Amino acid sequence: MKIDHSIRHWALDKSFLHGRMSFICGPRQIGKTTLIQNHLKQSDSLGNYHNWDTMTLRQKFASNPLFFIENLPYVISPGIKIPPGERDWIAFDEIHKYPKWKDLLKGYYDEFKDSLGFIVTGSARLDYLRRSGDSLIGRYFLYKMHPLHPNDLVNTAFDRASAWCPQTVSIPFRDPDRAFQEATAHLYNLTGFPEPVSVGTKTFYERWKNNHISLITGEDIRDLSKITNIQKLQTLVFLLPERVGAPLSLNNMKQILGCAHASVQNWLEALKNVYLVFSIPPYTGKLKRSVRKEVKYYLWDWGISSDPGKRFENFIAVQLQRAVSAWTEWGMGDYKVMFTRTKDGREVDFVITESNAACILIECKKSDKSLATNIKYFKDRLKVPLAFQVIDEPGYLKQADQGVFIIGVDRLLQILP
Repeated sequence: MKIDHSIRHWALDKSFLHGRMSFICGPRQIGKTTLIQNHLKQSDSLGNYHNWDTMTLRQKFASNPLFFIENLPYVISPGIKIPPGERDWIAFDEIHKYPKWKDLLKGYYDEFKDSLGFIVTGSARLDYLRRSGDSLIGRYFLYKMHPLHPNDLVNTAFDRASAWCPQTVSIPFRDPDRAFQEATAHLYNLTGFPEPVSVGTKTFYERWKNNHISLITGEDIRDLSKITNIQKLQTLVFLLPERVGAPLSLNNMKQILGCAHASVQNWLEALKNVYLVFSIPPYTGKLKRSVRKEVKYYLWDWGISSDPGKRFENFIAVQLQRAVSAWTEWGMGDYKVMFTRTKDGREVDFVITESNAACILIECKKSDKSLATNIKYFKDRLKVPLAFQVIDEPGYLKQADQGVFIIGVDRLLQILP
């Protein structure tokens, strides 16, 4: 199965970067290295990919700090100006493992920014470390690589300029073809990570999943935090799937795990930093008696959830996170995924906001085609123009009210980037 990540159409678009470096981060094994290597192959410049995790590269750097210009087909020196579209890419993978990587990268960029394009990739540690200090501010754009979308599997021609976003009045509903529907089902039934998706069997995924969790909760957590009680942290990971879709009670977690409230908070923050989970906060608007402090947690790998309903909601949550990241990275606005809930139990699963104004409501119902009453309730009170009730029925589409649609998950994903 050929995978073509849509993110390349903006994170690796020289005209879109305007000379800045492209920082691409995301979960482990999400396909960052493959994305970059495939992109370089297209211009016959795979030799410009440099992995700082290898001894060979470290030896090259020790003998020549400007080793990366050796493979270029032309002589280059500081001060030479090359049009952005004609510049060669230089890709640095795992450069954050070099002790003074920010200063080194700043020097490279300042010296060659008019003649080379730089791609910097890494997972949790790159995203975590880049936030400390400001030596690179104004020199890069950050892009987050998310789990797969059906478009990444069917190799649909992507045009960012015509892609739908919530600012667009009309919604480009189309009948999903069979390939798109099969890709949607394939992802939902497995995961959004390339290797198990390519193998395509549940048995391989189960083995891959256990290895993936162990790698993240062991190596990545160790590198990024001072957490020593890895066993309890791993227990927390296994407790989270059954709590997907509901505000997480930290008091309940501390009682189960037998630890302090602060420990649970620290562990959850660490799991977010290593891209194992993500949280969505409550949206209140002007609602009275709304929940303001409770947070919901979801897994980047929705396949971990065994309950069909929770997996379905988790699947939608990841795809919405992917969409708001894309819209924000394109410069369309400041989009976020949130949820809304009142103290008397009324709730809608997801609220898409732009600059803190609600613009879309999404409710996940798996198989219920009758419109949820909470959609109408929150749509009227929050003055939201658009609402979707998403069900797991291929091709389904029904307009239930003005701006309110009951829609199959494949149709929803077809309008999301």
